[in-house]
Amino acid sequence: MVNNTSATASTSNAAPSTTPATDVAMVTSTYQDVAQEQAAINALQSEVGTLRAKIAELQAQSANNAGSKHGMLWLVVAIALAAAGFASFTAYQSQNELIKLNSNMASTQQQIQSSVAQVEGKANELRVAAQQFSTLQNDHTAIQQALTSVNQNYQTLGQSVNGIIAAQQQLGATMSNLDATVQAFSERNPNDWLLSESYFLVNNAAAKAIFEQDIKAAVWMLTKADELLVEMQGDEVVALREAISQDIAALNNISLVDLRGLGLTLDRAYDNIDQLVIEGYSDPAKRAAAFVSTNEPSENIADWKENLTKSANDFAQRFVEVRRRNPEAATEFLAPEQDLYLRENIKTRILLAKADLAHGDKEAMQANLNDAIKLVTTYFDPESTVTVNTLEMLNKVAASEVTIATPESLRSAVAFSDFAKAHLLNRGN
Repeated sequence: MVNNTSATASTSNAAPSTTPATDVAMVTSTYQDVAQEQAAINALQSEVGTLRAKIAELQAQSANNAGSKHGMLWLVVAIALAAAGFASFTAYQSQNELIKLNSNMASTQQQIQSSVAQVEGKANELRVAAQQFSTLQNDHTAIQQALTSVNQNYQTLGQSVNGIIAAQQQLGATMSNLDATVQAFSERNPNDWLLSESYFLVNNAAAKAIFEQDIKAAVWMLTKADELLVEMQGDEVVALREAISQDIAALNNISLVDLRGLGLTLDRAYDNIDQLVIEGYSDPAKRAAAFVSTNEPSENIADWKENLTKSANDFAQRFVEVRRRNPEAATEFLAPEQDLYLRENIKTRILLAKADLAHGDKEAMQANLNDAIKLVTTYFDPESTVTVNTLEMLNKVAASEVTIATPESLRSAVAFSDFAKAHLLNRGN
């Protein structure tokens, strides 16, 4: 028991480690030793109590055996007192060790708390540093993106600058060409623009007269071209005006044809086709009379001869009917479908004739109009006013002259072409 206590005390006097983990391990081991020593002290106290009980028992026995056993009793008492003293001394030492261990444990706890506080401070510093590092990373990413955008903008700006430079170069070339053109125009004759405009009018007049057969427009253009040359002098200009005058006179001698009026006449004839009446059904009184019998016998007895003749004729007509027929005349009765097809056929002929009129094809126009006239004359009532007016309009257009004897070229156009080649064209080169 004494050896264990001294071993514990020597262990508790050992120097503590400098690290918090080592201090905690040492304190834990010391507490275990103290617990063991406290258990030993409790055991000694129990032994002391036991010895005291034995002493009391021995004292009671000594009263009965005061003789020979008196010396033995004192020996036992002495031993017991020595053991109790030794136990008290050991307990006192253990109590001192316990106090020292408590003070060491408090100091170690303070060191542990200080170390934990330092660790937590370092952890907080590391956390703040990590946040700062994350912020710096985000800032670095934003800066990289900004740099990328700046590079793209720089490239775009470079392309724009290149385009502006190219445009400036092109503008410079255009300005150079414009300056050359202006210089060339400044060197020209002030009357050149009048000659050019007159040349333009003469060419248009030739196109109107030859290709479009518009004589009035051609004469008007030639007149305007001549007016532009009135105040100009020179033999060549006089020759041009003479050629223009000859062309105006030649065009005025051409008989004009009112093609538009002839076309309107065909339009009115076209509209009348639906109003034409089939032959035999023009007069309502005739249509009603066709269904009234005129061979009814009279009620007068004196008319017996006439009544007999009428009855005989009526009986004979039931067997044989004799009619005179014109072999060139069409069938008097037409089905509704045939009537519709007949009118549409006539309309088609009129439309074809109008197209031929626009193209100046007189023969084709007359052929189509003759077919339409023949159909109207054959199938429709010749005494109807609509039929008479329609045939009159168709015959008028068929007999009209639709071709214009336009010249193949104009003298003024040829003269201007030669003059332009010599004086106007390529002067600025």
